[in-house]
Amino acid sequence: MLKIFKGAPVRERLFFISILLAAAPGVAIAQSAASPNIVVVMADDHAQWALGAYGLEQIETPNIDWLADQGVLFENAMSPAPVCSAARASFYTGKMPSQHGVHDFLSEQEEYDANWLAGETLLSERLSEAGYRTGLFGKWHATTNSKPPQPGFERWLSYDSYKAGWQNQYVHSGTVSFSSDGEEATYTGVQARFLTEAAIRFIDEESDKPFFISLNFTEPHAPFAGLPERLVSQYRPVANDIVRAGGSSELADRGSHTTTPQDHVEQLAQYLAAVSLLDEQVGRLLDALQGRDLMNETLVVYTSDHGLLVGQYGLYGKTNATNPPNFYEETIRIPLIVYGSDKGFRKAQSRAELVDLVDLHATIMDVATQGRVAAADYGPGRSMRTLLQGERATDWRTLQFAERGNVRMVTDGRWKLVRRYRRDAEQTPLDTWYDLAHPFGERHAADLPPASVRGRLMSELERFFSRYETAEHSGRRIWDQPPPNARMRDDLKAN
Repeated sequence: MLKIFKGAPVRERLFFISILLAAAPGVAIAQSAASPNIVVVMADDHAQWALGAYGLEQIETPNIDWLADQGVLFENAMSPAPVCSAARASFYTGKMPSQHGVHDFLSEQEEYDANWLAGETLLSERLSEAGYRTGLFGKWHATTNSKPPQPGFERWLSYDSYKAGWQNQYVHSGTVSFSSDGEEATYTGVQARFLTEAAIRFIDEESDKPFFISLNFTEPHAPFAGLPERLVSQYRPVANDIVRAGGSSELADRGSHTTTPQDHVEQLAQYLAAVSLLDEQVGRLLDALQGRDLMNETLVVYTSDHGLLVGQYGLYGKTNATNPPNFYEETIRIPLIVYGSDKGFRKAQSRAELVDLVDLHATIMDVATQGRVAAADYGPGRSMRTLLQGERATDWRTLQFAERGNVRMVTDGRWKLVRRYRRDAEQTPLDTWYDLAHPFGERHAADLPPASVRGRLMSELERFFSRYETAEHSGRRIWDQPPPNARMRDDLKAN
């Protein structure tokens, strides 16, 4: 090969060098040139039902709706763990809670710090290794303390919750204590705008690497107060038309803080206003990409960690709004919208496949490495790249799984099994079945489904988690693990 270069003109030498670089696997220069920028916007508690693209006519979300119209809308996207910390840990690790060990929200207090995610490799680390510069803006909450920058992130703008208290990060307008690369910082104003502006500044940093931005808003998480009045006032007249007060279910609530409040109309209006505020930030982000001629070089994702009950079944909250935990459709279903360039991406699609946040993890790795890492063998995630390309999927999975502590769920879209394991492993688990086609929905447990359905869902639930759990972190043995918060600690003591 060296003889080819000897005495050859410079132009020919450069030509041969380019061929060698293109042919060599894992060459950083070739990888960087081919990899798109990636922006993942993750909302907090944004349920699928609360978005125009998913059918809510009364809400104003033109920018996210545009993404859905021009991109790919996943109709059956779900959370693998419908509570904040567990869902986010699953997204960043590509694993189920029974693999990484985070089963509930992590109280941001030192007494609950159990070195969560120790030994795990984060998505940020994998992308950094693939040649990306990486930044996180906003909520982290996959470990106890958000102040220290997490591995793989070059830019870190999260919260200083040990200093200001965990509630401070959920102040929608006012003064918020941040951690800027580990240093204390504060901002006064509408924090969603601040985070968007910081992400755009990261885009503008000079670099020859593609960027990965994890933009995590705390909207529309409670408290449902303090949102811009110009937005809230739009929803007060229509709130009761969207979710009217009333309703119940067989699952016990956890007290008055998890039931529909007297000022339900106001709180729901604030929740919807928070979604509209996020929509405005998505519009600002899209404008920034277009103004920098980056729209055709960037994969944009809008999603949420899990859904939320805001009056449905007379409840406010997520999986831990009830005892035992619920896996209601409003709790587990999330928006998932992906927009990409014309290259290898079919726009204006709706996909009905069952997908979740660990699939999104696998997809980002697949796209970032141009197919070199096409499967996440460390977790159950499957890349959705072929779906984004518009291919027909004849072999996609037909079941979706989720878990929270000692409770697990499997659904085929019609029947849903929720299985609760007992502290005594010798005792038979408690099974509850739901028929999603029933006019009462999940208000009441269903009679047993046909034997063939029952046998399949029960066996597949056990098969799935026998593969995606470890003895150290399995939800079946949640009593042997450190408690993530006072609520789960007390539940474990009682059971």
